[in-house]
Amino acid sequence: MTQQTSVGVVDLDDDTNAWLLQYRSALARIKEWQEAAEVARSHLESALGENEVAMYRNKPVVRWTRFEQVRFDVKHAKEILPVQILDVLNVKSTVRRFTLVDDD
Repeated sequence: MTQQTSVGVVDLDDDTNAWLLQYRSALARIKEWQEAAEVARSHLESALGENEVAMYRNKPVVRWTRFEQVRFDVKHAKEILPVQILDVLNVKSTVRRFTLVDDD
């Protein structure tokens, strides 16, 4: 059973550590597949070139999809808005990030 050893710290048991090992292994496989996907995508993008759609046996298989985005230009806002307004617009939040500690 996983037990708390001090405030904010737990000591993992063997079963939970097995999940940790499985998680690390899965992340390594994901990285390998992500690299393979990036290479494959590069080849497909090259084949597509400036065209909008790629066909295979008379069926569309890859396409570029165009869309518009509207974004707030923070850099420009900082240049033109007074500090008092920027201070009101700043929102502070706290988040927890799940991070694996590297074996050193």
